[in-house]
Amino acid sequence: MSDQTIGLSDVVIGKPASRRTGNTLLKCAYGATFIIVVAMVTIPIAALIYGSFRTAAPGMPAEWTLRNYEGLASPGVIATIGTTLWIGLLSSALCIVIGTAIALLVHRTDFKYGKVVTMLVGLAFYFPSFILAMAWIIIGAPGGIFNAVVDDMLGLSWLRIDIYTTMGIVLVMVLHQVPFVYLTMRGPIMGMDGIYEEAARTAGATPSRVITRITLPLLSYSLISSFILTFIITIEQFAIPALIGIPGQVNMLATQLYLLVRFSPTDYGLAAAIGVALSAMTGAAIWAQRRVSSAGRLTTVTGKASRLKPIPLGRWKWLAYILCFGFGFLALILPMTILIYTSVLKWFTANPFDGLYTIRNYAYIIESASTIRSFWNTLLVSGVGAAAGVLLGLMCAYFTLRLQPRGYRILDFFVSLPFGVPGIVLGLGLLWAYAYLPLPLYGTLALMIIAFVTRFLPYATETIGGQMVQIDKSLEEAAWVNGATPLEGVSKILLPLVRPSVQGAYFLLFMAFFREISSAILLYTASTAVVSISIWSFFEQANWGLASALSVVATLIIFVAMGLISRLVPAARQG
Repeated sequence: MSDQTIGLSDVVIGKPASRRTGNTLLKCAYGATFIIVVAMVTIPIAALIYGSFRTAAPGMPAEWTLRNYEGLASPGVIATIGTTLWIGLLSSALCIVIGTAIALLVHRTDFKYGKVVTMLVGLAFYFPSFILAMAWIIIGAPGGIFNAVVDDMLGLSWLRIDIYTTMGIVLVMVLHQVPFVYLTMRGPIMGMDGIYEEAARTAGATPSRVITRITLPLLSYSLISSFILTFIITIEQFAIPALIGIPGQVNMLATQLYLLVRFSPTDYGLAAAIGVALSAMTGAAIWAQRRVSSAGRLTTVTGKASRLKPIPLGRWKWLAYILCFGFGFLALILPMTILIYTSVLKWFTANPFDGLYTIRNYAYIIESASTIRSFWNTLLVSGVGAAAGVLLGLMCAYFTLRLQPRGYRILDFFVSLPFGVPGIVLGLGLLWAYAYLPLPLYGTLALMIIAFVTRFLPYATETIGGQMVQIDKSLEEAAWVNGATPLEGVSKILLPLVRPSVQGAYFLLFMAFFREISSAILLYTASTAVVSISIWSFFEQANWGLASALSVVATLIIFVAMGLISRLVPAARQG
């Protein structure tokens, strides 16, 4: 903290005139922030609701109708809602069991390789969902590697699998979401006071009874909250159910919306109604999660230090190794290996001894004007968009957590609202909005940036706000007493102290923008395609080699960005 110590002598003492100027500037900044956030959030949502009552596509002559909402009661949509809920509930339940088990093994037992597992899970967390789905399609499709090995090579036809099924979607969903559960449960497990478990042990309870009777009940609110959040992420997921479900005719609401907009016969009105229904489902789940969080008042962290003796795994250690490293293998190592293998094949073959190897796929990435343009578009959208998102998130965090002017609760509500709006729904809302607004934004990177910033604004606000609430407001108040203006207090005291979290938020947004596809899939044009869209297009064209090569390059960039974040997070915690 010594390097962040700021003396009051460093603050320029403001005169009354400058104080009034500073207050005026802050008021103007608050007004501008309020208007921008409310407009960014309400315009696509309002446009989506408007479109759900219209009979034609955006910008076309239409009439008012309730037919689109009547369509929600059709057998096809009802079946899609049921499939969405079933996949969401089953995937979330499996994620909670596996993710919590890994967290308990790593942080509550004498598991030897906890740091390795944490690294593998962390890398898997940042592995893009559509790239993971693509890798598992190469593995588990009817003509994929696994079936070629077990059937053609080994003659074990009864071991054949088909990834294009409901359980295929669940498998990839679980592999993608378990790291999220692990990271959300890791904090409560590590921070829980061991006195309760030690008391149970002293009373003669076995390790398994301690976990089932003490540990898990104490974690019940965290478990329920994590389950609901995982359910939200699952039902709003687009890439995994689209890549796996569409070929197998297994539709979730997000993919149903996509099909209604992208393929003939199009029905934009019904797609908008489905978007409203999906947002209502995720919004209700978020409300339930917050109720659970606010009700969770079990005291698991006390002022007394109690270091808990790790639970000995004994004869169960090999099962623990299989679970932890098996997950890392299936979620990260195997998919990456398959992508690298596919990316260097001239023609796809499951037998590596029959393959003709080449680097032409990587050469194409360098030589292709469209692919290079997609990289530049991605860097521009990610770099500029992340900067805009961080600036807006910083302003929102300051006004809602520190200054708290009149109406700050309304601002806080609109900042958190994108949590309940799936990316593809947001994209459809923007598609409707800018068909009517007199702004030349459609088909531009500016619209892509607006979509990404709107979707991920809560990430920036939460990241920066998490450190801002730890800074005593008396530091700024002392500066005010000594004559500094509020603006000088922010620039000379608050900003230097929250700089680590601002840097972390920038890289988080940069990485999120770099791999985002659901918000972009309905907004891109040939000139505004980003890397995720290029990978998607190559895979749709059955060009697995190019899709894999581009995926490998994009994943390496994401992992490098994650490495930068991991270096910034410890500094942020020290603040």
